[in-house]
Amino acid sequence: MSDSAPGEPPQNPRPEGRLAPQWRELLEMRPYDRDHWAALRVGLATAIPLVTLWATGRSDLALFAVFAAFTSVYGRNFPHVSRLRLQLIAGGAQLLSIAVGGAIALSPHRTLLVIPIAALWACGASLLADRVRWTPPGPMFQVFTLAAVAFVPLRPEVYGQGLAVAVASIALALLIGYVGRLIWRAHEGRLRNPYLKPIVVPPHDGDHFGHATLFLVGAFVAGAIPALIGIGHPYWAMVSGVAALSAPSGRHRVLRATQRFVGTLIGLGLGALLLLAHPSGFAAIILVVLLQAGAEFVVVRNYSLALALLTPLVLVLGELGGPQPIGPLIWQRGVETFIGAAVAVVIAAVIALFGPRFGERKRGGNGGADSIRS
Repeated sequence: MSDSAPGEPPQNPRPEGRLAPQWRELLEMRPYDRDHWAALRVGLATAIPLVTLWATGRSDLALFAVFAAFTSVYGRNFPHVSRLRLQLIAGGAQLLSIAVGGAIALSPHRTLLVIPIAALWACGASLLADRVRWTPPGPMFQVFTLAAVAFVPLRPEVYGQGLAVAVASIALALLIGYVGRLIWRAHEGRLRNPYLKPIVVPPHDGDHFGHATLFLVGAFVAGAIPALIGIGHPYWAMVSGVAALSAPSGRHRVLRATQRFVGTLIGLGLGALLLLAHPSGFAAIILVVLLQAGAEFVVVRNYSLALALLTPLVLVLGELGGPQPIGPLIWQRGVETFIGAAVAVVIAAVIALFGPRFGERKRGGNGGADSIRS
């Protein structure tokens, strides 16, 4: 999830020395650019596996399907062949994240292992992200996937079945991402990219190890704080910190952290209302699909609004594994999101004070990103 809408340089740039965002940046809605296509792909990639699992009585494997379906968010506005290549790599990263997370979940020491391994995973996934230059940039989905899967204890037979579901879901996401090529050819007699703007990808940057170090430190510190306090879902703080650190500069990291926290607060209100109904079975699946597709529809237009939808999505996903006390769950999500966002802000401030070039992406003529046209 990049800070700029695809193909659109950042509007009204601020001086680089300023870290604090302005309120209107939190509320700005960027222009619509056929975002319904990305939402439709993500919605289908999520819905088909979940409905299939529900119909076969295996909703216990839903978590594997949802995290595998994250493959469909990559290469949002890319031409179909380029999207397929990118999603093949991202899908492989998601499958490895599920496999490693599941292996941790088999261990009786999973609560001790998950934070250091997820931090190291953030470092490695960051190196891959910078090498491949995938969009959305950064290792957030890989960290989220590994840590969330590792958080739930597994039996060996469920682990194997979950991996099979993940492989099938990733294959489906790849098919959904590519089938549009055939549709556009049938309708127009030629291949073209249906989007209106040039495609923006993260710029070339030689400081890959600097980025990886940021994620290693940020993820570990963000996870260690709630673990030491004794809060129940430390990986929520890790994901919050990694998501903010995935932005290209100090000011954008502070903006992303603020957007994430504000959006989460709004989403917690919506999530509480949904959890009061205790959705389960097919109703929970419909909610997950609608929230996932809705978040993808608005994520490049307003990140805070996307988090207002992603937050209840995560809470409803938890309901698929069984009802949980609403109050503690809401409190933990809010506190841990704040911890992760605060860690990202502190890191951004430290870099601005002592190492302004460390971990910053190079800026180009189009707002710090390279443009690809089909």
